[in-house]
Amino acid sequence: MDSKVPLLLYFMVANHPDVKQYTELLSHQVDQANRRLKGDNLGELYQEFGKDAGLAIKLGVVDCLQESGLMDRFQIDPHMFPLIYFVRNKVFCDKLVGIVAESHAKDAVEAFIEYAKVESKSEREGGSLLQKVKRQDNDDENAMTLIAAAHSQMRSGDHAKSKKLFEKALRLSMEDMEVVKKRYGVPQKKMTPELWEKLKREPCYNSAPEALCGLAMCALASQQRDEAFRLAAQVREEFPFAPQDMRTVAEAVVRIELIKLVDYMPDRDNYMRLLKFDELVREPAQFYKHHLKRAVAFYVEGVVGQAIEECLRLIRAEPKLLAALKEDGIVPKDLRLGPTTVTPARQVILAIFEALGPTNEHVEKGRKLLQLYV
Repeated sequence: MDSKVPLLLYFMVANHPDVKQYTELLSHQVDQANRRLKGDNLGELYQEFGKDAGLAIKLGVVDCLQESGLMDRFQIDPHMFPLIYFVRNKVFCDKLVGIVAESHAKDAVEAFIEYAKVESKSEREGGSLLQKVKRQDNDDENAMTLIAAAHSQMRSGDHAKSKKLFEKALRLSMEDMEVVKKRYGVPQKKMTPELWEKLKREPCYNSAPEALCGLAMCALASQQRDEAFRLAAQVREEFPFAPQDMRTVAEAVVRIELIKLVDYMPDRDNYMRLLKFDELVREPAQFYKHHLKRAVAFYVEGVVGQAIEECLRLIRAEPKLLAALKEDGIVPKDLRLGPTTVTPARQVILAIFEALGPTNEHVEKGRKLLQLYV
């Protein structure tokens, strides 16, 4: 962390085969970048004259099975493995959650090196954007560390303190976004995948949707459901591509959307309670809604395999239940079932797929089975 060479701080677990393979891929990308840029005199540019002089980028691997203290220090959620923090001069600039395609990993490494080179040059000229950002130990000025502290407060049950931290992180992010918007002309441009590829490399475009999601979860915890729904919709509108690149954002947005879709009440509708009422549900439309709510309960409580199976059973039964679903107003009267038909059960399963990400084993298995039923 004391080196001036940009660092990929990589949190992983060595006993998972997919993570192990991804670690090798990431190491290869870092080695390739360092070999390719060996003669570019980056030590002078970075002002690094110690043992790391000449390196373009470093990879710091943290095995969380062996380094639980570091895991706690950086507030790493075990469900987020693997996770990469992009660190430059002790400032968290960005993060990447989950296993991504090799091309995506390569682009991320190359983009961070370019970013570090530009910032190092700007610092020497007195014009660095990050000169406005304090070091990571100053939570009052760093949106990413504010968000980490807010999550810690939320886990301890202090929703009021958590909300204040998320609000401050959002305010700082929005201030930085104004600078970035002028640079890219965002107010005059519709958000496109190409524009998002540039914007997501800016720290503020990572911290802003995360802060909004944090505020939405605080609202949900405080029984302010409408506010939570509004904030989740705001993330979808203002950062439409964030959920596909940021797993924590996808998980929060999808959770809130599913709660709204099936009118799920976390304090009342846990899956164990819903299981007890199975035998009392006879009417087809009520059966459908009951099991759909149970699927969401499974997902919310972390039993994702069961959630997907519940949805698949409902989708498989939809041809038999269709008349009752139309009669009860659950689906439109003129709806015809087909591969692209939208039904509540299909909405739920696709949302779960989005939240878990394409490389999740439950998603891969679930998609194959879904193709058989639609």
